[in-house]
Amino acid sequence: MTLPTADTSATTSGGADCQSFLVVGHTVTRRRLEFTVLVTIAVIIASSAVAWNGDVAPWERSVLEFINGWPDFLEPVFWVLQQPGVLFAPVIVGLAVFASTRRWQHFVAFAAVLPLKLGIEKGLVKQLVERERPFVSSGDWVNVRGPAFEGLSFPSGHTTTAFATAILLSAFLPRRWRPVPVIWAAVVGIARMYYGEHNALDVVAGAALGTLFATGLWFVFLNRFAHPDCSCAHR
Repeated sequence: MTLPTADTSATTSGGADCQSFLVVGHTVTRRRLEFTVLVTIAVIIASSAVAWNGDVAPWERSVLEFINGWPDFLEPVFWVLQQPGVLFAPVIVGLAVFASTRRWQHFVAFAAVLPLKLGIEKGLVKQLVERERPFVSSGDWVNVRGPAFEGLSFPSGHTTTAFATAILLSAFLPRRWRPVPVIWAAVVGIARMYYGEHNALDVVAGAALGTLFATGLWFVFLNRFAHPDCSCAHR
């Protein structure tokens, strides 16, 4: 598939961007954006419809029981692995990217995850789908390894943040490394179930929301700085 022509002015005028450790090597096409929007919104709507009444389906309970039942000695490992889902993770990663590229627009793409998360994930979806934490919605058999015994659970905010950050970061990585942050984001969702903080559809909806946010931000903020001509040197 032919990529849209990217702005390569910086490359032709001294190669400043191509000299950076991190380079946006490809763009999000309009077709990919439209496809992602349709798929992620469909996943969010479908997940919301299932979780709408606050109940937890038997298959969700089985998934949670399996993951939540893993040994306690894994707790510190999963605590570390879930840190990309904390609220300010996008800002920290965005600052690291900015330190390499010196493009403030790159930082803005990451920082914009916060208002989207707080406004749409927490302020809208969580309020519309009022499903309680697993200790209440699935049962008091859940081993809660954190403070969240009750409160709103759908969707998973950690998973939303992790997927948004991971996909934006993948824009700057060599092709062979791009799956790594996305896989890590998936591990964040697993960690949230291990900790007994979320049910399976909470994590699925969070992953869809994060993917939706990141793809839109990539299209708006990162496409214009893509340098496909640099890909051979950095891939």
